[in-house]
Amino acid sequence: MYKALCVGILLGALAPLQAQIEMPQPSPKAELKQAIGLMDASITYSRPSARGRKIFGDLVPFGKLWRTGANMATVIEFSDSVTISGKNLAPGKYSLFSIPGAQEWTLILNSVWNQGGTSRYDEAKDVVRIKTKPEIIPFTETFTIDFNYITRNSAFVEISWETSKVSFKVETSVDDKVLANIREALNISATSYFQAARYYYDTNRDLNQALEWINKSLEMEERFWVLRQKALIQAKMGDYKNAIATAEKSIAQAKEAGNDDYVRLNTDSIEEWKKK
Repeated sequence: MYKALCVGILLGALAPLQAQIEMPQPSPKAELKQAIGLMDASITYSRPSARGRKIFGDLVPFGKLWRTGANMATVIEFSDSVTISGKNLAPGKYSLFSIPGAQEWTLILNSVWNQGGTSRYDEAKDVVRIKTKPEIIPFTETFTIDFNYITRNSAFVEISWETSKVSFKVETSVDDKVLANIREALNISATSYFQAARYYYDTNRDLNQALEWINKSLEMEERFWVLRQKALIQAKMGDYKNAIATAEKSIAQAKEAGNDDYVRLNTDSIEEWKKK
């Protein structure tokens, strides 16, 4: 009786120690985050490796639903509404599934994000399905998801493993929010006017409005990078004479500040504008 009691106490003492043992995972968890426009996107997934195995058409069968990774289903989250394959998705989390094929894949976003594997998958909860052709790529040992081709309002989600890559585009609305921010920020600082003018210049909007804002910024505080932006606006409006004069003022201030980059940029632009 005493011996059994001692053994029981010993096993009870060892149990917590055994529960605390941590082991490397064969398909470690990964998380990536990416700002797209004014929206944040993140992907959480597990990354299996090939380890000498044939992947697509074997370990991952063609024509069957795949969790697109290992362990729990891959999760993609958007902090704001997005458009994928022409469909609008609300902010939130979505599970990412796929049906690989030799010639075509189906990529699926499902509204039930916390799923383990495919056993609880419900096609009725799909929010978007995308047909896409796989690309042939150099061999990729470890399953990889990444963001690529990032612009001011979009990015591609790329899924790569073995010698195959598929992708889909995520788009987000930027202009309405930026314009709203401009309206709220104006009359606050020289920087606000500068940022508003530069946005109008970059997005090919009303250049007269951009010139008005850049002038207000310069009235508050004259800085060489703001003068540079004004010269660019003037040149885009076809007013090369004044653009050159403004660029020369920017060069003078940039030299005083010891900024060789702006001296070079303005000098190159002046040479180009003199040919117009």
